[in-house]
Amino acid sequence: MVVYVCFRIFQLNIQSYDIKHPVMKRYLLFSLLVCFQTVFTVGCTTPEGSGVVEGEFFILGCEESDNYGSVTNKAYFDMMANFFVGEPVLDESAVPRNHRFDIRMQRGSNTLADTDVLYIQITRAALAARLFSQGLPLPVGPDENVSATLGLYLTCPSFYDGPDAYYEGDACPVLTIEEQNELCSGVDYGTLENSFRVPQAPFSKGQSCIILCQFGSAVRGQEIPDDFKIDFGDTVSGIYFFTLGNRRALYTANEICGDGLDNDGDGTVDEDICDEVTAGGFVQGNFEIKVIRAKAIQSFP
Repeated sequence: MVVYVCFRIFQLNIQSYDIKHPVMKRYLLFSLLVCFQTVFTVGCTTPEGSGVVEGEFFILGCEESDNYGSVTNKAYFDMMANFFVGEPVLDESAVPRNHRFDIRMQRGSNTLADTDVLYIQITRAALAARLFSQGLPLPVGPDENVSATLGLYLTCPSFYDGPDAYYEGDACPVLTIEEQNELCSGVDYGTLENSFRVPQAPFSKGQSCIILCQFGSAVRGQEIPDDFKIDFGDTVSGIYFFTLGNRRALYTANEICGDGLDNDGDGTVDEDICDEVTAGGFVQGNFEIKVIRAKAIQSFP
């Protein structure tokens, strides 16, 4: 069943994208690997935490011919997230510097193929910890150390084009450490006062950013080693705002429509999809996740 679910997601993605494009090939392979990792590592961590995923966006072709909101009239969204997982992915090389940390906030405990989920990936935990130590928020986007995608397989089961987080202009607001600490001290994790129509302060439309409140053993003002990692027993918390856009538009952004050239080298000149926008808006909220090792379900000799 696990293998079927993962390959079904892969098959549906293939139907939705131009797989000849090299970036799309990498994305499709990545989606398959994430699926297997999510299913097989869920036994390594136990869901423990709270958070909220709310916002306003549109999805055209949400269920084939149906839409979720529109470009001019975006629809309110509340994931009603009640399942929160923080997953350390350790670098086991001879010089372990690329420890990763993944966050999943989703509705229910179903697999990714049958639920709504906000998936955040921190590619290198040490880089995120250094920004936290320096009092800087984390920019989120396709070319950043942190990326995020909203999977809507429950709300929009036939839509497979993200949406993903990106930013226009500055990814994050400019805040002092004191201002960030004040924001964090006032967070009621799992609730959001100002979630309808407008971004919560201090974020603005067009930004994609995480303000970390706690990041494992990282401490403000202290040096962060190259092999820093999030480990079992750690807590990770923060406030976020993500501007959303079509995944294939974000990852093929170097194609220039209307110039008669094959800018992105995929063999197609001025493909129609580079101008087509079928998703947009934002999600925002907060999270507090305790990284807990799951109890063994089977003893081994």
